[in-house]
Amino acid sequence: MKLSPNMKNEFVKEIDYVIDRMKATNSATEKLYYFSATFGIAQRIINFEYDPELVFIHQVLQFVFNTVNIRIGSMSKGLEAPILVPDSIFDKLEESLSELGKQIGQGKKTYEQLEKMVSLAYSTTGNGYYLYQKGMLKI
Repeated sequence: MKLSPNMKNEFVKEIDYVIDRMKATNSATEKLYYFSATFGIAQRIINFEYDPELVFIHQVLQFVFNTVNIRIGSMSKGLEAPILVPDSIFDKLEESLSELGKQIGQGKKTYEQLEKMVSLAYSTTGNGYYLYQKGMLKI
């Protein structure tokens, strides 16, 4: 990804802050609230330094947020009770964010971490949770 050192540092710093805040709470909605800052900072950086990989990161992070948020929202309303969220999803999301930040900081490709996050999000969908229960989708 071709970002200036300053923008790369700001992005990594924001990711680290998000991880700290996510780890500091047990509330799924608060974790998601903080997670939303990741695609927010990506969007702001895009406005100053456009990069196709950064756009990809933004889109994936926003997709992950939206997908998990839909499931958490449904659960809080008592809808779709058999479809739950895997217990360690937020721990794994925090780990993936940490790895994403390291990859960005080192100027390496981010695809692997983004792929992990999409799988985590997918585990909160009807079919994804089914595959998780079957042991096919590992998180």
